[in-house]
Amino acid sequence: MSSIENPEEQTIQSMDLPNDSSEWPEGFMTYDLKLMANVVTKLELWEWFRMESPPENEGYQWWGHENINKISEGLGKDNNHSGASFAFAMRTMQYIAKEGFSQWKKKNIKNAK
Repeated sequence: MSSIENPEEQTIQSMDLPNDSSEWPEGFMTYDLKLMANVVTKLELWEWFRMESPPENEGYQWWGHENINKISEGLGKDNNHSGASFAFAMRTMQYIAKEGFSQWKKKNIKNAK
């Protein structure tokens, strides 16, 4: 019986995050979402997104959690977000972590039509 040594790897597999960037829907914020997903993967924070939620009265925009700063810093010079778009991208990462990329993509494409 084999076991996965890295729980983050198991989470990524269950989320079905694509390796090929062409799998992401084109359009609104695609570049920024792919970039953030890459940073979240590098920082191994998918499990954190799956298990943690910001306080109801703060959301991601106002929550002072250290992981939010790590993600923002990880985006580096490519961080083109306003506070609102950053919070939206964080909610997108949370959705992908909890429901999987395929579900997010289906929902995104359906809502885009």
